Amino acid sequence: MSEPDRPVSPHPGIDVPGDAPTHRLIAAVIAVLGVSMLLTLVLSVWEWEDVLVDGEAAEIDEWLSVVAVCSLPMITAVLVRLLALHRRMRTTARAAVQAFESTVRTVTGWVWRTDGDLRVTYASDGVTTLLGLEAHRVVGGSLDAVLSDQDPAGPDVRALAASGTTDWHTSTRHADGTVRHLRSNATPLRDGRGRVVGYHGFSTDVTTEVEATAGQRREQQRRDALRAGIAAVLHDEGALRIVLQPIVDLHTRQPVGAEALSRFAAEPYRPPNVWFDEAWAAGLGPDLELHAVAKALARLPELPTHAYLSVNVAPDTLVDPRFLDLLDGLGADLARVVVEVTEHAVVSDYGALTEVADRIRLRGGRLAVDDAGAGYATMQHILQLRPDIIKLDRSIVGNADEDPARRALTAAMAAFASSLGTTVVAEGVETAGEIDVLIEAGVRLGQGFLLGRPAPGWPAVLEHSH
Repeated sequence: MSEPDRPVSPHPGIDVPGDAPTHRLIAAVIAVLGVSMLLTLVLSVWEWEDVLVDGEAAEIDEWLSVVAVCSLPMITAVLVRLLALHRRMRTTARAAVQAFESTVRTVTGWVWRTDGDLRVTYASDGVTTLLGLEAHRVVGGSLDAVLSDQDPAGPDVRALAASGTTDWHTSTRHADGTVRHLRSNATPLRDGRGRVVGYHGFSTDVTTEVEATAGQRREQQRRDALRAGIAAVLHDEGALRIVLQPIVDLHTRQPVGAEALSRFAAEPYRPPNVWFDEAWAAGLGPDLELHAVAKALARLPELPTHAYLSVNVAPDTLVDPRFLDLLDGLGADLARVVVEVTEHAVVSDYGALTEVADRIRLRGGRLAVDDAGAGYATMQHILQLRPDIIKLDRSIVGNADEDPARRALTAAMAAFASSLGTTVVAEGVETAGEIDVLIEAGVRLGQGFLLGRPAPGWPAVLEHSH
């Protein structure tokens, strides 16, 4: 390995790259001053020739030349001393800064020094915190073995240090058995002839940073995989199909409408809510919901003219211009569509939602809030959007015939809806006792496995409705 000639610092472990130019500058200044002194002396002798040879009287210019000659040595001495002082101060300052940095680094990392063969000649106590090793046991060992025992094919520390590389990363094992990721840097130490005789360096633990970066990379890979899976569903007509679950009049037990539900044939087989959650996580939530809504609306002609179709969308999809375009394409049939707002998260700004809701109503459509009573967010939806339909969540309806609290809450929600002129649909109806409680509370419509399971089309809805 060849290195340019550079002087060794008078302070061990500190390289002083600027000393050689300073030497040359000082030498040049002295040379110029020497020549100037010689010329001044010659001119002075020339001035005094007439006085010394011809005996003429000395004039003012002859005396000034004597003063100039006498002052040159003093000026030169002062200048040389100032330059030497400047050099010492600069070197001392650099050494002080280096020492300060090393002291600070020792608190959070490990300061080390090696010989030319990368044998550790000095190790600060920081190695104990960093790797759980005792400093005196590290001295004499190989730096490579300490810094990169988990990476045999890792970076060439000698080459990196000699090249002046700012940072390099290695993996090694802590005394407790855990793998640690280190960031190191080093400076070559040189002798008087400029040869590299060792390295002075510093290593710190960056395991948290490395693992965070790796975690971000894994998360991005997961998101990319999710996006690829959702994109495949969007481009495969057979990957998503629509089934219809009847919404039944509890008095006549006849279907008055149906809720469009998504079923996924794509692999891996997962519940619909998982697919939609993953779509939102991948940034494709509105795209998948709009795809499902488009397929659902295509089934509207199957329903009799007296029946309505209910579709589910999140608030972000509701305000998507593409959603309104789908509804506008229905024309007068929009009067047979109910848009269910399904988001359980709190909406910070209802302005855009209420504007879209009003536009849907003006075109003849209706708005519903799904899963009412399941949380604070759905109640906010009711208060802010004033829906045409409130769908009571199964958590309220279930076992209402046996639980006085649920019975009372069902009656209260029904009375609240009635005061607003809003229709109530009970979800998750599974027993005859629950139907009795609902009818008693004034709830006329319901859906659930007891009333009819999801079916592939309207004829099957009629066949399986009870």
